[in-house]
Amino acid sequence: MDISSMWIFEYLGIISSILIVLAILLLLTAIILGYYLLKKNKILFPKLSLYITNNFYSILLRMFLIIGTEDTFYKVASDFYNKYYCEEFKKSKNKVLILPHCLRDLKCPGKLGPDGVECIFCGKCPIGRIIKVAEENGYKTYVVPGSTFLKRVLKEKRPDGVFAVACHNDMFHGMNSLSRKNIPIQGQLLMKDGCISTLVDVEELISRLKNEPC
Repeated sequence: MDISSMWIFEYLGIISSILIVLAILLLLTAIILGYYLLKKNKILFPKLSLYITNNFYSILLRMFLIIGTEDTFYKVASDFYNKYYCEEFKKSKNKVLILPHCLRDLKCPGKLGPDGVECIFCGKCPIGRIIKVAEENGYKTYVVPGSTFLKRVLKEKRPDGVFAVACHNDMFHGMNSLSRKNIPIQGQLLMKDGCISTLVDVEELISRLKNEPC
């Protein structure tokens, strides 16, 4: 290989590196701008943002980790889904509320049935209170022990709107899955996760169920 050919390859390598850096900077700028607008209840290029979030979230996550944490990415993405599907969700007639079984008290007397954990309204945890408010406002509630059970419930009940309470990771992947099925979704993150005796802001959740979900 002569010197001129080596120079051309070196030049192309430099150009490629510059383009990659510029693309990363552009994407990071778009993420930061999108997050800022999201806080202002605005979405930058809604349809395009939805398509990218639905199908290329793994790339977005890698980019986001340069400036934030994984949980922060999941929160931002969940906020995006909440905003995007807000108006469609309000029109839903067959809504379901999905609660994680980890909200239960450690000594919960409820038994697992075909529709999930069957609450007996013992008052040891906030689930009974949440279920009552949800049913008064048109939601059918399911306390589910895992994603496999949730998939079966959604397949059998065929809701046209889903409101879910979950940890950061489960929330994002659940919302992402439902979004790709074009099912309007709303979500509220747990205040404390860990799969045992978790916590949710009960008052905020009840307010969203009674008034505006988003």
